[in-house]
This record gives sequence, C-alpha cells and structure tokens, in this order.
Amino acid sequence: MNVFPADARLAYTSSVVAAALTLVLASALAIALFLFPLSLLTFLFAIGALTLLAIAAWLGYQAYQLRDVSYSLDRNALVIRWGTMVEVVPTGNIHEVTEGSQIAAQLRLWRPPLPGCWFGEGRHPALGRVRSYATEPPERQLLIVTPQRSYLLSPNDLEGFVEALHVRLGMGPTRVVAPSRTLPAFARWPVWRDRLALVLLALGWALNLTIFAVGLARYPELPTQIALHFDADGFPDRLGSKQQLFVPIFFSLLMLIISTAVGFVIYNRDKLADSNDQDAQTSTPLAAYMLWAGSVAVQALFLIAILTLTFNRTT
Repeated sequence: MNVFPADARLAYTSSVVAAALTLVLASALAIALFLFPLSLLTFLFAIGALTLLAIAAWLGYQAYQLRDVSYSLDRNALVIRWGTMVEVVPTGNIHEVTEGSQIAAQLRLWRPPLPGCWFGEGRHPALGRVRSYATEPPERQLLIVTPQRSYLLSPNDLEGFVEALHVRLGMGPTRVVAPSRTLPAFARWPVWRDRLALVLLALGWALNLTIFAVGLARYPELPTQIALHFDADGFPDRLGSKQQLFVPIFFSLLMLIISTAVGFVIYNRDKLADSNDQDAQTSTPLAAYMLWAGSVAVQALFLIAILTLTFNRTT
C-alpha cells in the first residue's frame, strides 16, 4: 500500500494560533468577572469565557487531528486518514478523478474558517454530497467521485498520487471492500443521535442558565436582607444576607452536572448491553430518560425558587 501524506503545516499552525488567541480572550473575560460587581454583565462575561474555552478546545482538537493527514492506496481501497478519523473508499466505487477546482464555484462547503484547513462537509448541485479532506486550496485539490459521495483530497505529490490511482483503477480490485468511516470514540456515542435525549439535556442546561441569569440580573437590586424561607401562609419566617441567594443557584448546577454525568453512564451502559445481546430487541434507555427528565423538573423548581426569592420585596 502506497501512502501519500498531505502538507498540513499551515492548517496546524493556524489552528494552534487561533486556539491560543481564543484562550487569551477567554482569560480576559474571566479576569473581568472579578473586576465588575455581580450583575447580568457578570453572567454574560462568564458565558462568553466558557464559550471561548469550548472554541479553544475544539481548535486544539483540530490541531491534534492535523498531525496525521494522509491518503493510502492499494488495488482495493483508498484509505483517507485525518488524525483519528479514517475513511475507506473502495476503488471499485471510483468512477471519476478530476481537478477539485472544477467544482469550487458551485460547491457549498462547511469548514473551519482557518488558513490551510479545507476539512468539512458540503454539497454540489451536480455531485450531491461532498466530503473534503484537504489542506490546500481548490486549485491544488483532487476530486474523487463515487456514487455515494465525492471527496476532495490534497496529497503533496499530486501527480504521483493520480498516476498511482489510475494504475490501480486499471488493474481492478482483488476483493470487495465495503465503504466505511471510523470516527473518534466520543463521536460514536449513540446519545448524539437520540433526539429525545438531546432535548432533555438541552432543556436542563437552558433552565440552569436561566437560573444564573435571573439571580445575577436581580442581585444588584436586592436589599441587604432577603427572605430565605416562607411559612404555610406565605409569609417570610427566615431572613438572610443576599449572598445566600447563590447557595441554591450553585446547588442547582451541582445537581445538574451529576444527573448529566450519571445519565450518560446509564445510557451508554444500556446501549452497550443491548448491542452485545444478539437476541434482544433494541431497547430504550428509560432510566437515563427518567433521570434527565427529573433533572429538568428539578431545575424548573429551582428557577421558581429563585424567582420567588429575588422578586420578594421583604427587607
């Protein structure tokens, strides 16, 4: 099998630089949290810092993937390697090899906006789905067309790759190879394809963000002493400093983190057990659904409690 590497140095460098700059911005927002009094602005700073941290982590992961980009050829398959992602394209499925620049004008490609990184999914009006594993601009890309989808590649030795590919296509395959794509382990978790699970998780986290937003938005307007508990008639029977408002707020976050993590463990355990039982019907991870749905209800109760505490006028 011949291996043709791609030059990913520009893409790697741009990913690392972008990750570093994003971390600097996230750090600046984190520092700003301690320079301003607690308010809705503090919440926005925190959300901005967390978002930038997530983007920096994603950019770092892209840089990690770019350490190994190559295309391997034998008579049976073209094997595309993009870090820990591996895609196998049977040579028997390839029916056209041409320049990538021919489709650049009409191709809609979703890719990271980084120099040298042409990795992503796209669509072309004539070819349909296109998957790009390139580190060079369109004029240095090679288009591989198959019935399922097309691929954009950018081997260093473009002429040598084309020659080797045509030789193998002319010889024909010696065995049938199924097309496949191997993703990183976390990307193969079945939960990402479960709409109900994603909705429940999104609701729980959205409610928790609302709890923090309401608490911090109302905090500057609160009196020094606020009602922390009410009797059966609805009258406050315990007062405390307004700083104690953050006890239930952070407790709600802790409970959400635990329920999310435990739910993931239960969900993956049930799915793994189901996949190992050849005679079993595909089961629904009911326990995980119930845990996440209960977490949504708990977050809603915390939100009601925070609304009650922050909008109560008792001093």
